[in-house]
Amino acid sequence: MNLKTYQAPTMAEALAEVKQDLGREAVILNTRNFRKGGLLGIGGKSMWEVTASSNVNVPRRLPRGRYASDMVPAGRQARPLAPVPRNDTVQAGLSPSPETRGGSRGSLGEQVGEIHGMIQRLLARHAGGRDDDMPHQLRRLRTQLLAQEVAEDMADALICQLQMSLTGRQLDDAELVRQRLVQTVASRIPIADHCTETSQRRGRVIALVGPTGVGKTTTIAKLAANFKLRQKLRVGLVTIDTYRIAAVDQLRTYAEIIEVPLHAVLTADELARTIDDMRDLDVVLIDTVGRSQNDQTRLERLRSFLEAAPVDELHLVVSATVSRSTAAKTLERFMPLGVNRLLVTKLDEAETFGQILNIAAADAGPLSYVTTGQDVPDDIAPADNGYLARCILGGTLNAC
Repeated sequence: MNLKTYQAPTMAEALAEVKQDLGREAVILNTRNFRKGGLLGIGGKSMWEVTASSNVNVPRRLPRGRYASDMVPAGRQARPLAPVPRNDTVQAGLSPSPETRGGSRGSLGEQVGEIHGMIQRLLARHAGGRDDDMPHQLRRLRTQLLAQEVAEDMADALICQLQMSLTGRQLDDAELVRQRLVQTVASRIPIADHCTETSQRRGRVIALVGPTGVGKTTTIAKLAANFKLRQKLRVGLVTIDTYRIAAVDQLRTYAEIIEVPLHAVLTADELARTIDDMRDLDVVLIDTVGRSQNDQTRLERLRSFLEAAPVDELHLVVSATVSRSTAAKTLERFMPLGVNRLLVTKLDEAETFGQILNIAAADAGPLSYVTTGQDVPDDIAPADNGYLARCILGGTLNAC
């Protein structure tokens, strides 16, 4: 199959390039909308990408009995019953051939044309900000997503994927549509596999980084207590946050209560030696000094510390209460440090929960943990994408 990819600022321009290059009989295999540059929907340029081919063998008729249950009455949109993959892959012709236009109601060409028409209407609505053709259930759920401060591009992509994956009859079932959206949202939130991580080699080194005031020290104490008291692991604590005496004292108090060693280090070389001395422990947790995402000089000093330590997991701690623009800048500045996990704090203080989905979409690694209060060792749990999706749709932590 000869595949070609086209990118343009609008879907119309992308399709025009496809038609000019491959002809009217070309077949669209994949379409997606994305932002070039920027984070979390902030900044960047909106682009459309179309993957097409000129030599896809499309039969004129479906094999007897195939997809018969997917047929809908004339005048209604035909939709594929199977869920659309995460990249929203669909198969749609630019123009049905004369033979398929005159074929039977069950012909593949007719379905291709109908699906293409549906995609075009959805894309036109997306580009123009109109939702006149959107079913009531989807319109209501889109409004809920936006009310939870999910980025508009993300909300539109989710609703488009949902509409393309359900039949007309299914779209009339409010509970089914909501359940499918919860599943779709959950699929966009990657989760760390803690079972695999716990079984890794001895001496796993975990560091937490993030802006000031997001709760890193308290979260480190919660993790240490859970590893030691509940998982029965041998744990060590290291802090490079020697700028705040209160932070060192706070962590020392926790270390004494749960009976784990704590070391405060002043230089990158001292950190490397300390980690090497603790290599026989199961887990070593590093508490770092909070750095403003706007202070590039101090972020570079933090980088020098992290490069000196053999860190296995570098968790970026982000508060669920921050604005989308602040979260975007935080990710932009901290991700170059080598972040490979995201840890979301202060869910109990958040007014909305869409920020979780926005942060997860930044591709900075899977979500590891979430925190819901100040109590140690409680108020922390491994991230659960199904639960978080229900929080986002329900607007409350009490999602069932």
